Order: sequence, then structure tokens, then C-alpha cells
Amino acid sequence: MINIVLACAIFGVTVNQEKLKNYAAAVNLKILTYFAQMFVGVTLGIALRKVWTNLPYSWGLLTVYTYWGGHGAGTAAGTVFENLGVPNMASLAIVMATLGLIVAMVIGIPIVNYGIRKGWATNLVSDKAVGFEDSVYIPKEHQKPIGFATVSSETISGLGMQLALVMFAMLLGKWFFAGLAMLPIPGAAKFIKMIPALVYGIIGAAIIWSVMVKTKTDCYADIKSIKAISGVALDVCVCAATATLNLKLFATYVAPLMIHMVVIVLMMIFICVVCLKRWMKHDWFELCVMAFGQGTGSSPSGYALARCIDPDYKSASWEGFGVASGVFTPFTSMLAALMPMVAMQSEIVPAFIGLGVTIVCVLIFEKVIMKRA
Repeated sequence: MINIVLACAIFGVTVNQEKLKNYAAAVNLKILTYFAQMFVGVTLGIALRKVWTNLPYSWGLLTVYTYWGGHGAGTAAGTVFENLGVPNMASLAIVMATLGLIVAMVIGIPIVNYGIRKGWATNLVSDKAVGFEDSVYIPKEHQKPIGFATVSSETISGLGMQLALVMFAMLLGKWFFAGLAMLPIPGAAKFIKMIPALVYGIIGAAIIWSVMVKTKTDCYADIKSIKAISGVALDVCVCAATATLNLKLFATYVAPLMIHMVVIVLMMIFICVVCLKRWMKHDWFELCVMAFGQGTGSSPSGYALARCIDPDYKSASWEGFGVASGVFTPFTSMLAALMPMVAMQSEIVPAFIGLGVTIVCVLIFEKVIMKRA
């Protein structure tokens, strides 16, 4: 299921240099929160493991894949760790990701209310009748399609076509790495075997999507349907993982997990509220709550918080955050599969990487973005 989720994440992602320039603040904030969590999470995880010696090796690296990435990235990274010989990491990832979802709203809503009282929510309009939004069921006149058929049903099912693209991407990625393993390079085959199968779909999807865009055949891919496939796969994965959750594991690590989470939440508040207010002048609060919600729970959590202060989508932060997600998502998908391999060689390397990128992002905000705001 996670292979499907990671492969689906690549379809529809187009890096546009002009948009990247225009929405530099959103892109830089996403990268900053990601690598800051990597640095703080790994460093604090190492420190806590000196007290709770039974904590899994490099468990702090899960921070960025669970709080920032959510259940999908967390389960992917946890599975890679388990394949590399570190037990209980997938279960621990589910626990951390679930805690993150709770925190995103429990802490996020007070941040929203505080910002409204301080006058930061400049796009907030007067209350309107929410109508069907108060109900789970959406009336027929407001229902939206979850996908579209891009080919004739006489040839193949529309949904089947999209599923075939995803499955072929996973197969193509497998062939790609099998071909690399045959290269006459010493140690190449051994290294290729260490690469987890989770990467296959990412690479295959990147190849297929690039070719489809270049050949103008990307119209055959319906991104809504592909995202729906991804959502179903993720729901199955999360449901299965949660149903088999190791509650004993949570009870064993509850103290270090709570300490760890409090520090991460305080760091996110500092970056998203204190620092972002300094770096930006316009529409910063919408971007603030999006980044906080996404960085502690998931992207939907961030969007839900932003809708509380900008229900009519007036802020430019909506598109900026979407562009940032499109630019950075392929890299986060790959890092979830590859960074655990780096950590297995040296636990401290991800911390240094996180620190280095964090410093660069802060300098970009201070020297470039703040002067343009």
C-alpha cells in the first residue's frame, strides 16, 4: 500500500521555475520546517536514548516522517528501518503520526483564535451559514467528482487506466534498478540490493510522468483519480497499521514521546508564528497555520486551520503552499525511503544535514525574502 502511495505522489507534480520564484517564502518555509524537525528530532532522540536505553536506534529521525510527513511517510520510513534490522519502527511511526494529528488541531485551533484576536487574520470575513458543511453527507447539488475518465470505456475502465499507470510505474522502477545492478561497477549490485522497494514506484513514476509531459500525453492521466487511488491505499495502510498498533510499545515509550513532541511543537510555534511574522508582512498568518498544521499532523490539518481564517481562499498563501508542496513532495518521498539508509551508517549524519539546510533557509529568509516582503 505504501508503494502505491509514494508512486501516486509523483504524478501531476510539475516544477515551474517562475512559480518557484514567486512563492519562494512558502517553498523556503516548507523546507525549513522539514529540516529543522530533522535536526531537532534526531538530536533530541539521541539525547533521550541515553536515558531510555531501550528506545530503537535512530528513532528520532521518525520525527520528520511522522509529525511533518504523516502516516504515509512515517510508515514508509518505519518499514525501511525494520527491513534494515531495527524492530518496532513501523509501530512507533504510527503512534507518533497519530499523536501529531491530535496535536495539529488541539494546539492549532488556539493559535488560530489567538491570531484572530491579534488582528492577524486579515482575510477573515463575517460568519456565514455553513449549511452542509456541518454534516458529513454532502447534498447532491454540492457533490464533486473524485475523478474523470480520460479514455473510452469501450477500451478500458477509466479508473483501471489510472491504476495501470501506477502499477506500471512500480514495475518500471523495479526494472530500472535491476538494470543498474547489472552495470560492471564494483559493489554496485550490493548497493542496489540495499535500496528498499519503496523507491521503485517513485523513480518509475518520475520517469513515466516526465515522458508523458514531454510527449503531451499527460492528458491521459487523471490526477484526481490517481490521488483517489492513493487515498484508498493510505486508508487501508493506516487502518491495518492502527488495528495492529502495539499499545505496549506506546506505554513503554510514553515519557520520551511526550517530551519529544512538546519540544517539536514549541519549535514549530517559534518558526511559524514568531519567525514568520518577522519575515513576512502580507498573508503570513494563513501560511503560518498551514505550515503548523502540516508540520505536526498532515496537509489536510494545515488546510483545515487555514479555512478557519480564510474560508473564501482570498490569501495568496493557498497557491503558494500548493506550489511548495508540488516542488518539495518528490524529494520528501525519496528521503523517506533513503534517509533511513543513511542513518544506519551514522545516526548523526541526518542531524548535520538538517542543521545545515536549516541555517541556509534562515539566511534566505533574513537576507532575501524579508527584504522583498
